Amino acid sequence: MSQDLYQAVILEELQHPQNKRELSDAAVSVHETNSSCGDDVTVFLKFDATGERVSEVGWQGSGCAISQAAMSLLSEKITGMLVSEIGSLGQADLESMLGLQQPIAYGRVKCLLIGLQAVKKALNINLI
Repeated sequence: MSQDLYQAVILEELQHPQNKRELSDAAVSVHETNSSCGDDVTVFLKFDATGERVSEVGWQGSGCAISQAAMSLLSEKITGMLVSEIGSLGQADLESMLGLQQPIAYGRVKCLLIGLQAVKKALNINLI
């Protein structure tokens, strides 16, 4: 994917973020901040009747384009996933969702991962 297309993906997610809403009846919510750049994300999760599958995701937050676009795409990806499958998601998965052909710059890794860290913390999954 070209750099232009990568930027288009980020811009689309910023203009039309997926699942960016609070879930007042969420089963669990977690707030994460990235003190190095000010990214801020709160994740809200609901589960199916068995508690094994994420049935609905909401999130609120502010920050850089990468953190917001990654959280938007991640929220859509994990909706309907088994909790056990979410544990295997990592940096490479988020980079792929954003259309990156090479790993993200070291200084932007925390931006990329803040939403995933919040999700994993909410699910009591070991962090990346």
